[in-house]
Amino acid sequence: NMKFMEALEKIFHTIDGEIQRAYQAYDKASDILDARDKSPNFDRQKELDELVASAEKLALELLEKYEGNKSWPGVFREMHINLARIYMRTGRYENALKECEKIEQYNPGDADELREAINEVMAGKKLESSQLDEVGIA
Repeated sequence: NMKFMEALEKIFHTIDGEIQRAYQAYDKASDILDARDKSPNFDRQKELDELVASAEKLALELLEKYEGNKSWPGVFREMHINLARIYMRTGRYENALKECEKIEQYNPGDADELREAINEVMAGKKLESSQLDEVGIA
């Protein structure tokens, strides 16, 4: 049955492909943001911009396509958390705070922790990604 196989392929393609790519893109963006934060002579800005843009794009596409249609609360929550972290680490605090509102629907505690982190960063505190990565891990 061709239709069944196509439907099956779509499901697997989605779960294996898109979600995995979104997580991998976030990891790469996070790694280069770490490198930037640790290096006084960081010279990979173009690469950083590209990796950050890619991570954002994949997370946003995933959310746009499936949030509200699929029951993957864990995935959606983490995509919003990853976006909030990226926005925070690239100085887009308004965007980061907007993501917190979305995270709140999945886990209010995570949203509170992230808001706190965003406010600390806005107040000039430096947060390592290792500290940020503990935020929102229930």
